[in-house]
Amino acid sequence: MSTPTEVYGSIINTVDLGKRSEKILPSLNSSSDEELEVLVEDSFTWHIDDWFSLTGPKYASPRVKIGDFEWDLLLFPQGNHNKGLAVYVEPHPKERRNEETGLMEAVDPNWYCCAQFAVCLSRPEEDSEINLVNKSHHRFDSADTDWGFANLIDLNHLKYPSKNYSLSFLKDGQLNVTVYVRILKDPTGVLWHNFVNYDSKKVTGYVGFRNQGATCYLNSLLQSYFFTKYFRKLVYQIPTENESPNDSVPLALQRAFYQLQVSDIPLDTLELTRSFGWDSAEAFTQHDVQELNRILMDRLENRMKGTPVEGKLNELFVGKMKSYIKCINVDYESSRVEDFWDLQLNVKNLKGLEESFKNYIEIELMNGENQYAAQDFGLQDAEKGVIFESFPPILHLQLKRFEYDFNYDQLIKINDRYEFPESIDVSPYMDKKALRENKESCKYTLHGVLVHTGDISTGHYYAMIKPDLQDQWYRFDDEKVWKVTKKQVFEENFGMNKLPEEEIRGMTREQYQNYLITRHTSAYMLVYIREDKEPEVLQPVSETDVPSYVVTRVEKETQERVEREKEIREAHLFLRLNIHSMKNFINYEGFDISSVDNAAGFLSEDLNDGSEQPLSLKLARTTTLKEFYKLLKESLKIHSEREIKYWKMEYRKNNTLRIAEPIPVLDENTSLEEALEITKDMKFSSLNIFVEEPYLELHYLHKLKEENLLKSAVLTEELIHYLRNNIEEIVAKEDIPKPTENLTGSQVFLLLKKFDPLLQRLVGFCHCIMGQTDLISEIGQLTADILDTKSEIQFFEEISAPALEKIHSSEKLYSAELRTGDILSFQTPDVNLTAEFPTYKHIEEFYEFLRHRVKLRFTRAEENSEEYVLESKDNKSFEFWISAYAPYDEVAKLVSTYAQVDPDHLKIFAVYANGRFPLKSKCVLNDYLIKDYNCESIPPFEYEILSISLKELEQLRPIKFYWLKDSYIHYQSFEFEVSNTFTIRQFLEKIQNKIGFSDQDKDNILIWTNSRFEFQNILVETTIFKDIEKGTFLFGRVLPEEVRLFREITAITDKYSQIREQNEEAGEEDDLSSINDDVNEDAITNSAEEKEILELPGRLIIVSQYFKEPQNRHGISFLFTLLPDEPFTETRKRLHERFGLGQKEFAKIKLAISFKAPNGPVFKGLQNYTDNDLEKLCLFNILNNLDYIYMDHPDRLRSHSSYDRPMVIKN
Repeated sequence: MSTPTEVYGSIINTVDLGKRSEKILPSLNSSSDEELEVLVEDSFTWHIDDWFSLTGPKYASPRVKIGDFEWDLLLFPQGNHNKGLAVYVEPHPKERRNEETGLMEAVDPNWYCCAQFAVCLSRPEEDSEINLVNKSHHRFDSADTDWGFANLIDLNHLKYPSKNYSLSFLKDGQLNVTVYVRILKDPTGVLWHNFVNYDSKKVTGYVGFRNQGATCYLNSLLQSYFFTKYFRKLVYQIPTENESPNDSVPLALQRAFYQLQVSDIPLDTLELTRSFGWDSAEAFTQHDVQELNRILMDRLENRMKGTPVEGKLNELFVGKMKSYIKCINVDYESSRVEDFWDLQLNVKNLKGLEESFKNYIEIELMNGENQYAAQDFGLQDAEKGVIFESFPPILHLQLKRFEYDFNYDQLIKINDRYEFPESIDVSPYMDKKALRENKESCKYTLHGVLVHTGDISTGHYYAMIKPDLQDQWYRFDDEKVWKVTKKQVFEENFGMNKLPEEEIRGMTREQYQNYLITRHTSAYMLVYIREDKEPEVLQPVSETDVPSYVVTRVEKETQERVEREKEIREAHLFLRLNIHSMKNFINYEGFDISSVDNAAGFLSEDLNDGSEQPLSLKLARTTTLKEFYKLLKESLKIHSEREIKYWKMEYRKNNTLRIAEPIPVLDENTSLEEALEITKDMKFSSLNIFVEEPYLELHYLHKLKEENLLKSAVLTEELIHYLRNNIEEIVAKEDIPKPTENLTGSQVFLLLKKFDPLLQRLVGFCHCIMGQTDLISEIGQLTADILDTKSEIQFFEEISAPALEKIHSSEKLYSAELRTGDILSFQTPDVNLTAEFPTYKHIEEFYEFLRHRVKLRFTRAEENSEEYVLESKDNKSFEFWISAYAPYDEVAKLVSTYAQVDPDHLKIFAVYANGRFPLKSKCVLNDYLIKDYNCESIPPFEYEILSISLKELEQLRPIKFYWLKDSYIHYQSFEFEVSNTFTIRQFLEKIQNKIGFSDQDKDNILIWTNSRFEFQNILVETTIFKDIEKGTFLFGRVLPEEVRLFREITAITDKYSQIREQNEEAGEEDDLSSINDDVNEDAITNSAEEKEILELPGRLIIVSQYFKEPQNRHGISFLFTLLPDEPFTETRKRLHERFGLGQKEFAKIKLAISFKAPNGPVFKGLQNYTDNDLEKLCLFNILNNLDYIYMDHPDRLRSHSSYDRPMVIKN
C-alpha cells in the first residue's frame, strides 16, 4: 500500500493574475471538433507559506470541491526525475470504505471526468506582475488519476530572478499556485479517450472486427450490412446446414452476423475471407469496396435461388433507370430500362449530393455532326440522357472519390469538399410518368457513411452507422465502437477544398496536420433507407431468426473458448499428464513413441485410429502419488495388485520424445508436484510418463513362449489385457515378475519396433532391459524366437525422424552407444511381397517414406481445363498416402488404380486458393507443395482424363487469341493449345466451334499479330504456328474490305514472284524491283508490280495507338482500308465506327499520320486543321500501304496498377 501524500499549505481565494479568465483558460470550442458544453467552472489558489521547508519528494494541496469531484494539486518541489518543477492536477471521486479490505475506494469504479485546466504560478502580493500560466486538458479516470506538467518551470528560475522575470516567484519563501478547472460534458462517452482497455460492448452494446492486415474496408462494409437488419434476416434464411464455413460464403456470413449479435469481444474475419477462397496476400491487399459489394451480392443472390428468399435481395437493393435518346423535332424515342444495385456519383467539381444527382441525369444534346440516326426519320437533333424509374428501399451511393487521371496515368483521390444531407428527396430525378404511378415515398434518411481517411496509396476505412430509428450515430473502426456526434458524421467527412499555398505556409505544424487530416478524410459510400421502409428494414433481429445449427455451433465454440481461457488462467493449479504404455505403443505407426504434441511422425493422426494415443489426465498438482497410481491402474485396466514402474519422459535435443529416468519411490502421500520435481514457475503444456509393465518385457515374453505357456508372444491388445489381469492362470503368483527397483549403470531400457513389409506398417513391438555388455545379437535371437523365424534379425537405431542408423549384430550395447530410452527397429524377415503399388521393400525405404509422407485427396475436376479432356459423369473421389518426393509417374500410377484409367492419359492439378496448377510429367510432387508444408497446407487435388497422353499435351503450344466482334476496345479472349505444325486454316476451324461464326464470316476473317502493341504480321491460311514468334498476341476480326484488299495485293505479288522465278530459270536479268511497302507515292518506281498495286481501289494502312509520345504505345494495332477520293472527314467517321468508342470520347482523340518520304519518315498531326481543310484532305493520295494513322489518347483498358490483384470470391 502506497504512503499517503503529505498535505501542505492552505487554500485561499483565487488571486488576481491581472488577466481575464478567458485569456487564462480559453474556450476549446474555437479549435475543437465539437461545441463542448461546460458543466461547471471554478478556481482556487494554493498558498505555500514556506517553500524551503518542502524537503520531501511530493506534497499535495488541501482539496477543493468543484462539481462532483474534490480537486487538489500534486507538487514535486525537487523535480520529478528532472530539474524542473512538476505540478499535477488530480480529481477525487466520491469514496466509500470497502467492508472486506477496510480501504477507501471509489463509489463508481468506472468514474471519469473530462476537464480543461490551467496551472498558474505567481509571486504573492505581486501576482498580476510575476506569474506563469500553463494549460492543458485531459480525461481523468481510475487508471489515469492525475495530469499536468512535468517541467512547469526550471527550479532556478522559480527561486531566482531570470531573463524573463525581474523578480523570483518566491517572496520570502512564499508561493501561490492557482488552478482553473473547467469540467466539460462528454457528448459521446469517449472525449479524449486513449482507448486503452476500452470495452466496446460494455460502453455501446456493439462489437467490431479485428483487422486482418488490410481488411478495414471489408470490416466497414460488413458492419453496414449487419445493421441492415432485414438483409441480415434474409442471409439467415439461406439453407447452409450441411456446409462448412471454410468454403461456404453464406454460412460464414451467417456465423459472423450471429457472433456480432452475441459476442462480447471483437471478431476476426479469417473464417469469412477463407470462405472467399482468399489467401493471406488477399488479406493484405486493399480492394475496392464497390467491387467487393457487387461480387458478394452476386454470390448471395445465386445462393438464394430456389429458396424462399429468392429475389428478395433485388427487392431490397435494386432500382431501375432508363437510358433514352429522344428526338426533339419528331415523335421518336429509343430507350432501355436497366437495373442498378448502386449508383456511382461524380464528386469532382461538384458541391454535394444534389449536384451529383443533377449531373447524373444531365441531358446531352445530339446535334450537328453528332445527330442521332432515328429509325424511319434519318438524322435528327435529339436529347440523350438517363432518368430514374424507381429507387430501392436501401439506396447505396458510391461517391467517386477515386478516379483515374489519364494525364498522370495513375489513380488519384478527390479530396475536395463534398456535402451530403441527412435526408434526401429523390423525386426530382425520377421520370415524371413513373413518379405519377409511384405510390411509395421518395424521401430517404441517411443511416450509413463509409469513410476513407488517407491518400490513394495509404489509408484506412471505417463506418459511421445509425443502427436504428433512434437519432444516435456510432463509429465502427475495426475492433472499436463508440458514439459520435452529427458533426463527426457529416462535417468531418465532407473533405476540404485545397487552401492557397500562402495560407498553408503560415500554418503551425499542428494546424497543418489538422488540415491534412480534414482534407484527406471523406465519405466514399452512403447508405440511405427509404423513410416508409425504415421500420421494416431496421426491425430488431432476435435469436429465433438465426438458424438453430448456427446458434448451436457458435455457442459450443464460445463455451470451448471460455473453457480454454479458464484452463490457461488455472494452469498453475493443474498438471496435464500423458500416460504412455505398451498398449498404445504397439498400435502407433510413425516416428518416436507416440504422436503426442505432434512431436512424432508427420501427419501421423490420419494413419491411426486413436488406440495409439496415450492416456491423457488432468490432475491437481496436489494429487498424492497414492491417488495418482490408483487412478492410473483403473484407467489402464491393470489389476490393482500388479507391480509396475513409472518413468519420466523427456524431449532430447533433437526433439525426440524418449524414456529418461524412473520416478523415485517416495512416500505415497507425496504430491505429484514434489514427486515430479515441478516448481511453481515451470510452464509446459503437458508431462509425459511411461508405464513399465515387467510381464510385457522381451525376456519374460520369450520365457512364456519357450515354456509353451503362450501360443504367441507377439504383443496384441488382447494379450496385454490378458497378462494385466489374468496372468495367474498360467503362472504362479510368486513367479509374476516385478520391476527392477533401480537400473544399474550397466543396464539400459530399450524399445523395439517392427516393420512388416507385407502390411507396410511400422509399429511398436515390446521393450527390453539389457546389459551394456550384451550383444545386439542376443536381442535379435530373442526376437527371432518370438517371431518363429530362423533368419537373422537386423536392427537399426531410430535416432530421429530423418536419421536411421544400422546396428551390427556382433556389437555390444556399449559399443553401439545405446542408452536408456533408445528405439531399435527391425524388419520382419521371410516375407513374400505383393505386387501392390507402392511397396517399400526395405525398412530404410519405409522410414524415408514416413519422413516425407503426405495424404493426397483427389476428386474429378468439375470444369474441363481444355478441349482434350474426355467428358465423364463419374465423379470418383479418393485419398491415399504417398511420399512428397514421389515422381509424377508414381502419383499418376496410384491415381490410375483408383480412377481405373491409363496413367499416361491423366492430367493432375494441385488446387490452391489462387488457382489450379497442372503437374508436369517430369515433376516431383514436392514441386507443388508449399515450402515447409504441414497437414493443413496440403492442397486438394483434381484429375482429368485426356484423349491424348499428357506428354503429347505438353508438346502443344499454348495460344491466347483475342476475338474482336465489333470494336477494337472490347474483345473476348480464348486460350487454345495447338501443335507447332498446326496451320491457320486448322486454327480457324478450331475457333469456329468455340466462337460460333458462320462459314461466310470465316472467309472474311483477318488474323494478325501484335508485339509490344505494334502491328507485326498478317497470318495466311498456310502459316504454321512454328513460324509465329512466342510472346506475340493473336487477333481476329471479320473485316471483308481488308481481307479482299489483302488478297488482291497478295495475288499481284505472287504473280510477279512467279515471273521473277521464270526469268531466273531462263537466265534473264530480272528487271522487276521487289515491292517496298513503305515507299511514299512520290518516290514510286515505274515497276509494273508497284503500279498494279497502286491501281487497286484501296490502301491497307496500320492504325496504332499511343499516349502523349509515340513510344508510349498501347491497345491494339490493326489494319484499316483507305478509299480513293474519300475526304478525311468521311475516313475519320469510318474509323470511328470501326474503332467502337463513343462519340464524345472519340472526339477527344488526337489523330496523326506517318509516311515515308525521300528524306526520311514524316509525322504530321491533324488536330490543328479546320474542318474545311480536313474536307479537302484525302489520305488515299498521301499514304501508301502499311503507312500509319496514329491515335493519341489514354489507355482506357489499362489496370490502375500493375500490382493490382483482381478481387475474386471463389466459393
